[in-house]
Amino acid sequence: MKREKTTDLRKLSMYGFELVTGGHNFFALLDIDITNLRTFLRQKRREGTGGSLFSLVLKAIGMCLQEFSEFNSMIDLKHTTTFEQVDLNIPIEIEDAGKSITKQCIIRDINHKTITEIDHEITNAKTSKNADKGYVSSPFIRKMLTSLPLPLVRFMFRRILHNHRLVQELSGTIFVTSVSMFSQVPGYIIPYIGGPKAVSFALGSITKKPVVVQNEIKIREMYNITVAFNHDIIDGAPAARFINRFRELLEKSYTELL
Repeated sequence: MKREKTTDLRKLSMYGFELVTGGHNFFALLDIDITNLRTFLRQKRREGTGGSLFSLVLKAIGMCLQEFSEFNSMIDLKHTTTFEQVDLNIPIEIEDAGKSITKQCIIRDINHKTITEIDHEITNAKTSKNADKGYVSSPFIRKMLTSLPLPLVRFMFRRILHNHRLVQELSGTIFVTSVSMFSQVPGYIIPYIGGPKAVSFALGSITKKPVVVQNEIKIREMYNITVAFNHDIIDGAPAARFINRFRELLEKSYTELL
């Protein structure tokens, strides 16, 4: 048996998750055919103008949030705040003192960045000491917060959650997690959603599956993606339109993302 002390970063994560549990959520489990998209990206890379699939999917999410602004919103019992700028928050894994830890990377105003710029920003964040700048990135701040009485920390977190502008500054307007680079196991990842935000994404594995295309069975590359919606602010019909546009961008209209 091995027993280790819980890190300050994990403690703060636990405090935060405790305050944003529950909610009224619904989910969409998607199989998106990215066969043509991957062929297109490989050709672009040979031409020296392509980028990663991950960054292109992030750009597609950003474009959908810009077109359907109610999904780039936050809500509480008193106010709904809709943001013009899409700030996309992704977790990144970095090495710290010989251990792998997860920190956040916020891609600000993603719709005004190219796929290549998004790639560079993610790569730089993995090696930068300021990868989670704007969050509790300072070890001193983390130590101070975890040494305070738990009721006081909860009070502070609640105050933050009701300040939508501060939530945007600290954690962006949408959360996207991905396991596609680590797993080839078919299935869906259910993303965590809580607090005031309207939507979150989980990018799962890419697997080859038999699919009916023009009345013929063909082997296609399918991307398992899950979208979680906050039903306090998003209803079924708008969610369906949002998903349809997202699928269209990845399956047919991907040139719009470059």
